[in-house]
Amino acid sequence: MNPYLLQIILWLAYGLLHSVLASHQVKRFFEQKLGSAFRYYRLMYNGLAFVLLIGLLWYQRLFPKECLWAFAWWADILAEAAKGLGIIIALWGLRGYDLREFLGLSAPASLATPNEFRTGGLLRYVRHPLYTGTILWAWGVFVGEASPQALIMAICITVYIRIGIVYEERKLVREFGDAYVEYRRRVAMLFPKLF
Repeated sequence: MNPYLLQIILWLAYGLLHSVLASHQVKRFFEQKLGSAFRYYRLMYNGLAFVLLIGLLWYQRLFPKECLWAFAWWADILAEAAKGLGIIIALWGLRGYDLREFLGLSAPASLATPNEFRTGGLLRYVRHPLYTGTILWAWGVFVGEASPQALIMAICITVYIRIGIVYEERKLVREFGDAYVEYRRRVAMLFPKLF
């Protein structure tokens, strides 16, 4: 099988698994099966996502070195700026969340436990700063490497995030109602509104 096609399939499988395991129906299933151990679901989910992501990124490194264009100083500067800005935005965006809860270290024991609606920090300017940072980082990697596998990764990540936001926001509207609808009306999705 063509390694690039396999890479696309692996990214699709990763995205699908990530979304399915984050769905309310699957969480409810595991809540019934795990009982009191469900409080570790988010931690297990994050651990699995991290291990699979590292495996996928490692697989991409096995590809032969192939460049789509000759390196130039401006591309290196642009790549490093995009990667650095992406990491800064993602880390700054994390400040708007309860980090222990986000990682699954202090997750609620039940799905019935309500989440807190947060709009502080970067969440005042964009609804999904972690995704913004991830997209900038992925495209920075592509510009820096100029490789087909980095292009595939950047496209897959961007498409997955854009599709995932639709489903995530449906869940947030169900959870927070009119408050989230109004927030969504006022605050940009990924990149701040200039006017």
